[in-house]
Amino acid sequence: MYVSELHILNFRIFESLKLSLNPGLNVLVGENNSGKTALIDAVRLTLDTNSAEWTRIVESDFQNSSDTFSIKLKFDGITPDQARTFVEHLTHEERAKGVRHSVLYVTLTARRTEVIKRGRRLIRTELRSGINGDGPAIEREIRDYLSSTYLKPLRDAEAELSSGRGSRLAQILSSSKYFKRDGVHFETLLKGLIEASSEAKSNQGLKDNRSDIDRYVKELTFNTDKFDLSIQMLGSQEFDTLNSLERERAFQDILQRLSLVLDESKPMQGLGYSNILFMATELILLEQEKSDFPLLLIEEPEAHLHPQLQMKLLKFIRDTYSDNNSATFQAILTTHSPNLASKAPLESMILVSNGVAFPLTKSETLLDPEDYVFLEKFLDVTKSNLFFAKSVLIVEGDGENILLPTISNLLGRPLEDYGVSVVNVGNTAYTRYAKIFLRRAVLNGSTSKMPIRVACLRDIDLWPEAADSAVNYDVGFKTLKSRNKHFWLPRSGSDGVTFGTAAVDKKKSLQSFEVLHEEEKLTLDDLQNTQVFVSDEWTFEYCLIRSGLAEDIYDLVKGEDDPAFAGLPADPELRAIKIYGLIESSSLKTDVAYRLSQKLIEDYSDADGKDRLLDKMPAYIKAAIAYVTEPFSTPPVVEATATAAGSGGE
Repeated sequence: MYVSELHILNFRIFESLKLSLNPGLNVLVGENNSGKTALIDAVRLTLDTNSAEWTRIVESDFQNSSDTFSIKLKFDGITPDQARTFVEHLTHEERAKGVRHSVLYVTLTARRTEVIKRGRRLIRTELRSGINGDGPAIEREIRDYLSSTYLKPLRDAEAELSSGRGSRLAQILSSSKYFKRDGVHFETLLKGLIEASSEAKSNQGLKDNRSDIDRYVKELTFNTDKFDLSIQMLGSQEFDTLNSLERERAFQDILQRLSLVLDESKPMQGLGYSNILFMATELILLEQEKSDFPLLLIEEPEAHLHPQLQMKLLKFIRDTYSDNNSATFQAILTTHSPNLASKAPLESMILVSNGVAFPLTKSETLLDPEDYVFLEKFLDVTKSNLFFAKSVLIVEGDGENILLPTISNLLGRPLEDYGVSVVNVGNTAYTRYAKIFLRRAVLNGSTSKMPIRVACLRDIDLWPEAADSAVNYDVGFKTLKSRNKHFWLPRSGSDGVTFGTAAVDKKKSLQSFEVLHEEEKLTLDDLQNTQVFVSDEWTFEYCLIRSGLAEDIYDLVKGEDDPAFAGLPADPELRAIKIYGLIESSSLKTDVAYRLSQKLIEDYSDADGKDRLLDKMPAYIKAAIAYVTEPFSTPPVVEATATAAGSGGE
């Protein structure tokens, strides 16, 4: 049995939401204030939890001016035993023609009344079954059966595992299968402690202290007050003389005196290991309830855990919960950790943004099955930042990865101020990463686009004829071969036959995703909030040289025997090829990008640096930066194809 669907109306950030959940693991990711905690709390308020955490509905739970909200949970996978428990609450639905199955709907409805008490409007709640929430009221016993295990963020695990009234450790041990009230462990524990307490009660030190206290009590009370002072211990009665209520009270008294530590020789342990210990005890209890309804809600399990422990925790959760076909546990967790996100199965993830939840299952995204395999292998900690971004800039090289944050900052668009993640995916996989943000249902006219803007920066990778070393040996460094003819701009060979690829055709190809929808490739218009920005010439670095940074870059790459900048060819194309050839032939290509980043900071951080650099930036780079941040005060003039790519950000 598991929660298969969550429906929300007017609860906090969610105006209207229908979310399908996996039977096993569900990982909620997204930026702060996107709605992740609200989803967890929606389940908590509807089902209650078996933690000591107190929950109640408050004014801020209602969205805007609405006086009513509702949360509906649909339970599927109900066993025959569970069906008998919920028999009067079940709804029978047709799964396939002639095939019916039983599901359980539980709807929490909250209404603000006009009654004011102690300065607050009273809130009336109802918990009912039925697909429309108009079935029989859910009894307390049913709600207790459906209660979940909740681990809050930044919990005080040490306090939870310490002795005392209300101790979570006491609650867990009390519910343990090893302490059945008619079992041998229960009886042995009580008998042993009763005997030990009886012996302790005869200790002369205790007797003397009791006498001293009794003497002071008599001094402080009236003669007519009759007290018979005693120190209460378990040994006051024999086990066999205790009734079931007294035995239970004695058992709880014992449990509330227990605490749990990892290592007796090291009684002081850090918050991280205290949290691990606390989670371990909760998971044990959950495992014992797997024949009932074992639902685990965890907020930010990475709290107080260093990255390696985060990985260990996620591996355990993944191994336990990720098989959705045979999962006996269901878990819903939230995280802000790229470490955890990089190790979670992609299909288990639900990206939450601006009050909308987007499951990343195969039926919802435009990812192909082989894309899931690829991404789970290569979606590392660095790339997993994309799940927590407001916008994403996908690049295909170290140069862009290093230089774009610097350029954006100097142009007055610091990427960190706009919540932009730069993701370097190499030059072959950009479509796989971009398709994470493309929704299948949008192409069919339903549901909403992901509000996260994704800009893919691509090199056109077409070589000018002057780059051919056989044509222009002074600057050329490329060699024409039969297998690379498609990399050249259109030109005639020695045999007079024209070959190569037209720039307009290459751009159109790069701006069409390798995704078939209704037997046609997606085009620029189908890409929702994902846009492709293609360089006008060759590569990112070549465009920087051509657009005005030639001298800045040449100063970084020229060798001792190379001429001064003034000695380079006067023709802009030949000069750019010469400089770019020095970069391409260098074994320190990444180092050049780092040094150029520093040089740009030194040369363009003054009062007019922004305008000077803006004038020297290639149009497609300006368009991409504007798309993931906001338009520049004077929108960049870009050619038609780039304008189409950047239109969503203007």
